[in-house]
Amino acid sequence: MKEIKVRNQILGQGPPKICIPLMGKDLAELLAATGIAVEANADMYEFRADFLEAAADEERVEEALNGIRSLIGDSPLIFTLRSEREGGKKTLSLDKYISLNQKVVGTGLVDILDVELDRGEEAVKHLLSASHQKGVFVLLSNHNFEGTPPKEEIISILCRMQQLGADITKLAVMARSEKDVLVLLEATLAMRERYGDRPFITVSMGQKGIISRVAGGLFGSAVTYASGNEPSAPGQLQASCVRYVLNLLY
Repeated sequence: MKEIKVRNQILGQGPPKICIPLMGKDLAELLAATGIAVEANADMYEFRADFLEAAADEERVEEALNGIRSLIGDSPLIFTLRSEREGGKKTLSLDKYISLNQKVVGTGLVDILDVELDRGEEAVKHLLSASHQKGVFVLLSNHNFEGTPPKEEIISILCRMQQLGADITKLAVMARSEKDVLVLLEATLAMRERYGDRPFITVSMGQKGIISRVAGGLFGSAVTYASGNEPSAPGQLQASCVRYVLNLLY
């Protein structure tokens, strides 16, 4: 599997990297959350721009990015504008979604752009091209809050993301039962052993899926999301707890 070096981190090598989402309705709240996250000593960070009340304002978003970068230093930063259907707080029109993400890529402040697979192949390819021209990696993502599809479907979705040209692929599904978690982990292992040719992330969301957030790396998942002061998704654990368990496992 190809590894990816993002600033001071290598995705696809060693234990899964701990990523803390950064959230706030305004700049002051966002920077306060970032300060807490930095104290937790994550490996990388994710700016969840959809939590900003002014998420559609490109100047406000760039101001927020500058503030975050000043606090996290040389750590890798993911930019994510998560739509409501994918568990986020803000849904912009497709044109605005593309425009904002393209603007962010041009700032030179982010390292990875999270692009939702369901935005459509044309939008995905456009943002892939724009990002790669600026040396920014693309993380193609998909979130299923209804349940956990069969193993074959999980693998198919991740492989489609690879075929589209994503540098990193991510699939998060909701666990309704213990069996759902096993399905997700089995698909994760199959990706590592047979189908994955680049770093990928898998998550089993919800209370029953918590184990995937600390053990997923043993099956091949390259990144685990953990909270600094509040979770951004169901079942997300505190970063300090995740670090403790990863240290035991590795």
